[in-house]
Amino acid sequence: MPAAGIIGTGAYLPPGRQTIDDFVRMGAERELVQKWGILEHRIAGAETATDMEAKAALMALRNAGVAVDEVELIIGATAHPEKSNPANVALTQQKIGALNAGVFTVDLSCAGAIPAMAIANSFIKTGAYKTILLVASCRLQHILDFSDPSTYVVMGDGASAVVVSAVKDGLGFGAFDLQGNGDFWHKSGVERRTPRNPDKVVDKSVREFFYIDLDDGPENTRFHRYLIRSVPESVNRLLARESMTMNDIQWVVPHQNVKGLSGVWLKQLGVPEEKAVLTNFKYGNMSVANIWVNLHEGVEDGRIREGDTLLFFGQGTGFAVGSMLMRWGS
Repeated sequence: MPAAGIIGTGAYLPPGRQTIDDFVRMGAERELVQKWGILEHRIAGAETATDMEAKAALMALRNAGVAVDEVELIIGATAHPEKSNPANVALTQQKIGALNAGVFTVDLSCAGAIPAMAIANSFIKTGAYKTILLVASCRLQHILDFSDPSTYVVMGDGASAVVVSAVKDGLGFGAFDLQGNGDFWHKSGVERRTPRNPDKVVDKSVREFFYIDLDDGPENTRFHRYLIRSVPESVNRLLARESMTMNDIQWVVPHQNVKGLSGVWLKQLGVPEEKAVLTNFKYGNMSVANIWVNLHEGVEDGRIREGDTLLFFGQGTGFAVGSMLMRWGS
C-alpha cells in the first residue's frame, strides 16, 4: 500500500485589503482588534469563490509538476458556496479544465481541510486514485454583518489548494482525529436574520448573514468552554494514540480565528508561536482555506522542510473539530 501525501501547494489572496484603520472607521474598537490580532485581511471584490479556487488550484498543480488532465478527483470545501446546489467544485473543475476528474464537496466549514485530507489519503492508499486535488475557499464579505465586528473584522477572503499523490515510504499523511458536537449546531453559520446590532447600521432588514452567537448566558458558558477545550482535546487524543508528544512535532499548521482563541489552543498544547505557521494577523480567518494557506506559506518561505512532522488542526461550525499528522516531503 503506497504512502500518500501533499506534493504541491497553492494559495490565492485577492488584492483588496482592509486594515485596522478601516476596521476602526467601520466602528470597531482599536484595542479590541489589536487583542484579536487581526491587523488586516483581504477582500475578493468581483472575484467569486470559484475564481479564487481555480487560481489556487492551478498554482498547486504547477508547484506539484502535475498537468491538469492528470487530476482524477477534486474534493472541494468552502465557507459559502456560490449556490446551494450545485457544488462549487464542479465549476472550479470547469474553470481549470480538469474534465477528467470526478468531484465532490466536504462541508464542515473551517474544519473541512482535515476530513478532505483524510479522504484523499485513503483513496490514494487503496489505489482508487493516483492524483487528487483539494481546493478550499472563503468568500464571506458579501454576507458579513457590518454591525458586528466579530465577523466583519475577523473574516477574510482567500483560497487554497493542495495536490495529493503517492510519496516515499515514511513520508506523507499519518493518523487523524475527528470529533463533533451538535449541541452547538445553532451557534454559528449562515442564515437569514436581522443584524446583530441593528442600531449600528442603516439597513436593518432580514437577509443572509454569517453569524457567531456569543451572548452571555449558561449555554454560552458551555459553548465557550467547548471552543477553548475541544481542539487541544482532539490533538491530545491523537498524540496519545500515536505514542507521540508535541516534542515530536516540528511545525503546527493550524486553522486560526482570533488570537484570543487560537492562541489559547497553542498555550494549552505548550506550543510557542514561533513553532506555528500563522497568517491571521495579515489575512484574517479564511475559514476552511486557512490551513492550506498556512501550509503554502510555510513551504514557500522554507520553514517547512523535507522530513518535518506537521500537526494540522481546525474547528468549524456545526460544531466540528479535527487534527491530523503528516510528515512533509514527496
